[in-house]
Amino acid sequence: MHYRYPNFDLMRLFLAGQVAVAHAWYTVDPNFGWPGFVMAVPSFLAISGFLVLKSYEFSNTWRNFMRKRVLRILPALIVSFVLCLVLQDWLTSWNSVLNWLTGGLYTLPYRANGPLWSLAWEEAAYVTLAVLWGCGAYRRPIWIWALLALSLLVCWALREAPPHYRIITFLAPAFLTGNLMYLYRQYLVKVHPIVPWVFLVAAVQANYMQFLSYFGGSLLAVVEAFAVVWVGIAGLRLQPKVVPDISYGLYIYHMPFIMFLADHGMLSGVQRSILLMFAVTVPFCLVSWFIVEKPILRLKTRSAVQLA
Repeated sequence: MHYRYPNFDLMRLFLAGQVAVAHAWYTVDPNFGWPGFVMAVPSFLAISGFLVLKSYEFSNTWRNFMRKRVLRILPALIVSFVLCLVLQDWLTSWNSVLNWLTGGLYTLPYRANGPLWSLAWEEAAYVTLAVLWGCGAYRRPIWIWALLALSLLVCWALREAPPHYRIITFLAPAFLTGNLMYLYRQYLVKVHPIVPWVFLVAAVQANYMQFLSYFGGSLLAVVEAFAVVWVGIAGLRLQPKVVPDISYGLYIYHMPFIMFLADHGMLSGVQRSILLMFAVTVPFCLVSWFIVEKPILRLKTRSAVQLA
Protein backbone atom coordinates (compact mmCIF):
# COMPACT_ATOMS: atom_id res chain seq x y z
CA MET A 1 0.00 0.00 0.00
CA HIS A 2 1.41 3.40 -1.03
CA TYR A 3 0.67 6.18 1.44
CA ARG A 4 1.03 9.80 0.35
CA TYR A 5 2.65 11.78 3.14
CA PRO A 6 1.27 15.28 3.68
CA ASN A 7 4.13 17.77 3.37
CA PHE A 8 7.19 16.38 1.60
CA ASP A 9 6.65 18.43 -1.56
CA LEU A 10 6.29 21.54 0.59
CA MET A 11 9.43 20.76 2.59
CA ARG A 12 11.48 20.18 -0.55
CA LEU A 13 10.21 23.45 -2.01
CA PHE A 14 11.08 25.20 1.26
CA LEU A 15 14.64 23.84 1.14
CA ALA A 16 15.17 24.57 -2.56
CA GLY A 17 13.78 28.08 -2.14
CA GLN A 18 16.11 28.70 0.78
CA VAL A 19 19.12 27.67 -1.33
CA ALA A 20 17.99 29.89 -4.22
CA VAL A 21 17.50 32.89 -1.91
CA ALA A 22 20.94 32.39 -0.36
CA HIS A 23 22.64 32.31 -3.77
CA ALA A 24 20.78 35.35 -5.11
CA TRP A 25 21.54 37.25 -1.91
CA TYR A 26 25.23 36.34 -2.00
CA THR A 27 25.51 37.45 -5.64
CA VAL A 28 24.55 41.04 -4.78
CA ASP A 29 26.07 41.09 -1.29
CA PRO A 30 29.13 38.80 -0.90
CA ASN A 31 29.47 39.88 2.74
CA PHE A 32 26.14 38.47 3.86
CA GLY A 33 26.20 35.70 6.45
CA TRP A 34 22.71 34.17 6.54
CA PRO A 35 23.08 30.45 7.43
CA GLY A 36 19.53 29.62 6.35
CA PHE A 37 16.66 28.46 8.51
CA VAL A 38 18.04 24.91 8.43
CA MET A 39 20.95 23.21 6.67
CA ALA A 40 19.27 22.57 3.34
CA VAL A 41 21.45 19.89 1.75
CA PRO A 42 21.57 17.54 4.79
CA SER A 43 17.80 17.98 5.14
CA PHE A 44 17.37 17.04 1.47
CA LEU A 45 19.40 13.90 2.13
CA ALA A 46 17.21 13.05 5.12
CA ILE A 47 14.07 13.32 2.98
CA SER A 48 15.74 11.05 0.43
CA GLY A 49 16.73 8.65 3.20
CA PHE A 50 13.05 8.28 4.07
CA LEU A 51 11.44 8.30 0.62
CA VAL A 52 14.09 6.34 -1.24
CA LEU A 53 13.99 3.55 1.34
CA LYS A 54 10.22 3.50 0.84
CA SER A 55 10.76 3.36 -2.92
CA TYR A 56 13.25 0.51 -2.61
CA GLU A 57 10.86 -1.48 -0.43
CA PHE A 58 8.17 -1.26 -3.10
CA SER A 59 10.50 -1.85 -6.06
CA ASN A 60 10.52 -5.33 -7.52
CA THR A 61 14.23 -5.41 -8.27
CA TRP A 62 17.40 -3.42 -7.74
CA ARG A 63 17.38 -2.65 -11.46
CA ASN A 64 13.85 -1.23 -11.28
CA PHE A 65 14.81 0.89 -8.28
CA MET A 66 17.84 2.39 -10.03
CA ARG A 67 15.80 2.96 -13.19
CA LYS A 68 13.33 5.04 -11.19
CA ARG A 69 16.14 7.09 -9.65
CA VAL A 70 17.72 7.75 -13.05
CA LEU A 71 14.38 8.80 -14.55
CA ARG A 72 13.87 11.27 -11.72
CA ILE A 73 17.33 12.84 -11.68
CA LEU A 74 18.93 12.68 -15.11
CA PRO A 75 16.46 14.39 -17.52
CA ALA A 76 16.27 17.71 -15.65
CA LEU A 77 20.00 17.50 -14.91
CA ILE A 78 20.73 17.33 -18.64
CA VAL A 79 18.42 20.32 -19.15
CA SER A 80 20.46 22.23 -16.55
CA PHE A 81 23.67 21.58 -18.51
CA VAL A 82 22.01 22.81 -21.70
CA LEU A 83 20.71 25.86 -19.81
CA CYS A 84 24.27 26.73 -18.75
CA LEU A 85 25.42 26.31 -22.34
CA VAL A 86 22.69 28.64 -23.64
CA LEU A 87 22.81 31.29 -20.90
CA GLN A 88 26.56 31.20 -20.22
CA ASP A 89 29.10 29.24 -22.28
CA TRP A 90 30.44 25.75 -22.88
CA LEU A 91 33.07 26.05 -20.12
CA THR A 92 30.42 26.86 -17.50
CA SER A 93 28.42 23.88 -18.70
CA TRP A 94 31.45 21.56 -18.61
CA ASN A 95 32.51 22.84 -15.20
CA SER A 96 28.99 22.12 -13.97
CA VAL A 97 29.34 18.55 -15.20
CA LEU A 98 32.61 18.26 -13.26
CA ASN A 99 30.97 19.77 -10.19
CA TRP A 100 28.27 17.09 -10.36
CA LEU A 101 30.54 14.13 -11.14
CA THR A 102 33.06 14.92 -8.39
CA GLY A 103 30.59 15.97 -5.71
CA GLY A 104 32.12 19.43 -5.67
CA LEU A 105 35.60 18.10 -4.86
CA TYR A 106 37.10 19.18 -8.17
CA THR A 107 36.21 21.91 -10.64
CA LEU A 108 38.16 24.13 -12.98
CA PRO A 109 38.98 27.68 -11.79
CA TYR A 110 35.85 28.97 -13.49
CA ARG A 111 32.22 29.41 -12.53
CA ALA A 112 29.76 26.51 -12.47
CA ASN A 113 26.22 25.60 -11.52
CA GLY A 114 27.16 25.30 -7.87
CA PRO A 115 24.25 23.33 -6.34
CA LEU A 116 24.89 20.29 -8.54
CA TRP A 117 27.67 19.07 -6.23
CA SER A 118 25.17 17.51 -3.82
CA LEU A 119 23.58 15.26 -6.45
CA ALA A 120 26.65 13.00 -6.64
CA TRP A 121 26.46 12.36 -2.90
CA GLU A 122 22.74 11.67 -3.11
CA GLU A 123 23.38 9.14 -5.88
CA ALA A 124 26.12 7.55 -3.76
CA ALA A 125 23.58 7.29 -0.95
CA TYR A 126 21.21 5.38 -3.26
CA VAL A 127 23.91 2.81 -4.01
CA THR A 128 24.78 2.54 -0.32
CA LEU A 129 21.11 1.96 0.51
CA ALA A 130 20.92 -0.84 -2.05
CA VAL A 131 24.02 -2.48 -0.55
CA LEU A 132 22.67 -2.18 3.00
CA TRP A 133 19.36 -3.63 1.87
CA GLY A 134 21.14 -6.55 0.23
CA CYS A 135 23.04 -7.17 3.47
CA GLY A 136 19.79 -7.24 5.43
CA ALA A 137 20.73 -4.20 7.53
CA TYR A 138 17.24 -2.69 7.36
CA ARG A 139 15.73 -5.82 8.88
CA ARG A 140 17.79 -5.14 12.00
CA PRO A 141 17.72 -1.38 12.71
CA ILE A 142 20.55 -1.72 15.25
CA TRP A 143 22.93 -1.73 12.28
CA ILE A 144 21.56 1.57 11.01
CA TRP A 145 21.88 3.03 14.51
CA ALA A 146 25.50 1.82 14.61
CA LEU A 147 26.23 3.42 11.24
CA LEU A 148 24.64 6.66 12.43
CA ALA A 149 26.89 6.67 15.50
CA LEU A 150 29.93 5.93 13.34
CA SER A 151 29.05 8.72 10.90
CA LEU A 152 28.78 11.19 13.80
CA LEU A 153 32.23 10.14 14.98
CA VAL A 154 33.57 10.82 11.48
CA CYS A 155 31.99 14.28 11.63
CA TRP A 156 33.70 14.88 14.96
CA ALA A 157 37.07 13.69 13.61
CA LEU A 158 36.77 16.12 10.67
CA ARG A 159 35.36 19.02 12.68
CA GLU A 160 38.30 21.25 11.70
CA ALA A 161 37.93 20.58 7.98
CA PRO A 162 36.97 23.41 5.57
CA PRO A 163 33.21 24.20 5.53
CA HIS A 164 32.45 22.43 2.24
CA TYR A 165 34.08 19.20 3.43
CA ARG A 166 32.29 19.44 6.78
CA ILE A 167 28.90 19.76 5.12
CA ILE A 168 29.72 16.66 3.05
CA THR A 169 30.36 14.72 6.27
CA PHE A 170 26.92 15.79 7.54
CA LEU A 171 25.18 14.03 4.65
CA ALA A 172 25.65 10.47 5.91
CA PRO A 173 24.11 11.03 9.37
CA ALA A 174 21.27 12.99 7.76
CA PHE A 175 20.53 10.21 5.26
CA LEU A 176 20.67 7.55 7.98
CA THR A 177 18.33 9.66 10.11
CA GLY A 178 15.83 9.57 7.25
CA ASN A 179 16.28 5.79 7.03
CA LEU A 180 15.57 5.35 10.72
CA MET A 181 12.52 7.59 10.55
CA TYR A 182 11.12 5.36 7.82
CA LEU A 183 11.77 2.25 9.92
CA TYR A 184 9.98 3.83 12.91
CA ARG A 185 7.36 5.73 10.93
CA GLN A 186 4.43 3.97 12.59
CA TYR A 187 5.40 5.65 15.88
CA LEU A 188 6.29 9.05 14.46
CA VAL A 189 2.87 9.58 12.89
CA LYS A 190 1.07 9.03 16.21
CA VAL A 191 1.25 12.66 17.27
CA HIS A 192 -0.96 15.71 16.95
CA PRO A 193 -0.19 17.22 13.52
CA ILE A 194 0.82 20.52 15.12
CA VAL A 195 3.65 18.88 17.10
CA PRO A 196 6.05 18.35 14.15
CA TRP A 197 5.61 21.98 13.09
CA VAL A 198 6.39 23.16 16.63
CA PHE A 199 9.48 20.95 16.63
CA LEU A 200 10.59 22.43 13.29
CA VAL A 201 10.29 25.97 14.67
CA ALA A 202 12.32 24.86 17.70
CA ALA A 203 14.92 23.29 15.40
CA VAL A 204 15.29 26.58 13.53
CA GLN A 205 16.05 28.24 16.85
CA ALA A 206 18.49 25.43 17.67
CA ASN A 207 21.13 27.28 15.62
CA TYR A 208 21.75 29.20 18.83
CA MET A 209 22.04 26.16 21.16
CA GLN A 210 25.69 25.56 21.98
CA PHE A 211 25.42 21.86 22.87
CA LEU A 212 24.29 21.03 19.32
CA SER A 213 27.65 22.26 18.01
CA TYR A 214 29.25 19.06 19.32
CA PHE A 215 30.43 16.49 16.77
CA GLY A 216 31.46 19.34 14.50
CA GLY A 217 27.93 20.67 14.16
CA SER A 218 26.53 17.39 12.83
CA LEU A 219 24.12 17.04 15.76
CA LEU A 220 22.45 20.26 14.64
CA ALA A 221 22.21 18.90 11.09
CA VAL A 222 20.57 15.72 12.41
CA VAL A 223 18.07 17.62 14.57
CA GLU A 224 17.11 19.87 11.66
CA ALA A 225 16.87 16.91 9.28
CA PHE A 226 14.66 15.05 11.77
CA ALA A 227 12.39 18.09 12.08
CA VAL A 228 12.01 18.50 8.31
CA VAL A 229 11.19 14.82 7.74
CA TRP A 230 8.80 14.73 10.70
CA VAL A 231 6.80 17.62 9.24
CA GLY A 232 6.87 15.78 5.93
CA ILE A 233 5.32 12.61 7.33
CA ALA A 234 3.12 13.79 10.19
CA GLY A 235 2.72 17.58 10.19
CA LEU A 236 -0.56 19.34 9.57
CA ARG A 237 -1.00 19.43 5.79
CA LEU A 238 -0.28 22.91 4.48
CA GLN A 239 0.34 22.05 0.83
CA PRO A 240 -2.41 21.56 -1.76
CA LYS A 241 -3.10 17.93 -2.61
CA VAL A 242 -2.13 18.51 -6.24
CA VAL A 243 0.82 20.82 -6.85
CA PRO A 244 3.58 20.75 -9.50
CA ASP A 245 6.75 19.29 -7.99
CA ILE A 246 9.18 22.03 -9.02
CA SER A 247 11.54 21.80 -6.05
CA TYR A 248 14.17 19.80 -7.95
CA GLY A 249 13.97 22.18 -10.88
CA LEU A 250 14.26 25.21 -8.61
CA TYR A 251 17.33 23.68 -6.98
CA ILE A 252 19.24 22.96 -10.21
CA TYR A 253 18.00 25.79 -12.47
CA HIS A 254 18.20 28.90 -10.30
CA MET A 255 21.97 29.37 -10.48
CA PRO A 256 22.25 29.65 -14.31
CA PHE A 257 19.54 32.32 -14.21
CA ILE A 258 21.30 34.19 -11.39
CA MET A 259 24.55 34.20 -13.38
CA PHE A 260 22.70 35.38 -16.50
CA LEU A 261 20.96 38.22 -14.65
CA ALA A 262 24.24 39.27 -13.01
CA ASP A 263 26.08 39.19 -16.35
CA HIS A 264 23.53 41.62 -17.80
CA GLY A 265 23.59 44.00 -14.83
CA MET A 266 20.02 43.20 -13.82
CA LEU A 267 20.71 42.38 -10.16
CA SER A 268 20.72 45.32 -7.77
CA GLY A 269 19.39 45.29 -4.24
CA VAL A 270 18.73 42.11 -2.28
CA GLN A 271 14.92 42.06 -2.41
CA ARG A 272 14.70 43.03 -6.08
CA SER A 273 17.31 40.46 -7.05
CA ILE A 274 15.58 37.65 -5.17
CA LEU A 275 12.18 38.50 -6.67
CA LEU A 276 13.63 38.74 -10.17
CA MET A 277 15.44 35.43 -9.76
CA PHE A 278 12.17 33.71 -8.78
CA ALA A 279 10.26 35.52 -11.55
CA VAL A 280 12.44 34.00 -14.26
CA THR A 281 13.28 30.65 -12.64
CA VAL A 282 9.84 29.47 -11.50
CA PRO A 283 8.20 29.65 -14.97
CA PHE A 284 11.11 27.67 -16.40
CA CYS A 285 10.69 25.10 -13.60
CA LEU A 286 7.00 24.73 -14.47
CA VAL A 287 7.80 24.22 -18.15
CA SER A 288 10.44 21.66 -17.21
CA TRP A 289 8.01 19.84 -14.92
CA PHE A 290 5.17 19.56 -17.41
CA ILE A 291 7.21 19.00 -20.58
CA VAL A 292 10.26 17.06 -19.38
CA GLU A 293 10.08 15.68 -15.84
CA LYS A 294 6.45 14.62 -15.43
CA PRO A 295 6.14 12.82 -18.80
CA ILE A 296 9.37 10.91 -18.15
CA LEU A 297 8.28 10.02 -14.62
CA ARG A 298 5.31 8.16 -16.14
CA LEU A 299 7.86 5.65 -17.39
CA LYS A 300 8.49 4.71 -13.74
CA THR A 301 4.93 3.44 -13.42
CA ARG A 302 5.04 1.80 -16.84
CA SER A 303 8.24 -0.07 -16.03
CA ALA A 304 6.85 -1.21 -12.68
CA VAL A 305 3.75 -2.61 -14.40
CA GLN A 306 5.89 -4.44 -16.96
CA LEU A 307 7.99 -6.02 -14.22
CA ALA A 308 5.03 -7.01 -12.05
